[in-house]
Amino acid sequence: MTINHLFDSTSDVLVKAAQLRTQNSEVIAGNIANLDTPGYQAKKFEFAEALRQAAATSTSPLMMTTTNINHLGNPGNINSTRGNVTIKENSLGGLDKNSVNLDREMAEQAINNNAYNRAMQMLKSKMSILKTAIVEGGK
Repeated sequence: MTINHLFDSTSDVLVKAAQLRTQNSEVIAGNIANLDTPGYQAKKFEFAEALRQAAATSTSPLMMTTTNINHLGNPGNINSTRGNVTIKENSLGGLDKNSVNLDREMAEQAINNNAYNRAMQMLKSKMSILKTAIVEGGK
């Protein structure tokens, strides 16, 4: 058994989810940092649907593999999942045309942090199970 087979697709999904949550946190932090910047348009990082689709197909037995860096990524490949930064729709822009809503940004940051922590806790649990299997299997 090679090292690639020690970790299942769930581990890959959890790692990718944590990476995307980190990027989302950076976008939210950027919005908060620009709270008083005139004309700043709040941004959002959309990744949930791409992650959901990649996670659903990551266990498919019909996965394509890339053997060259110039190959197109497999749309079901969890490692090729990316998010998109877009401008938030907001009709509450003040006189300075800044569209950041601090209360909403703080709530989104809390939700994002909670989801990140859950993903990391699940990954920690999976690693603990693997560690137990290795330690107990060696007895």
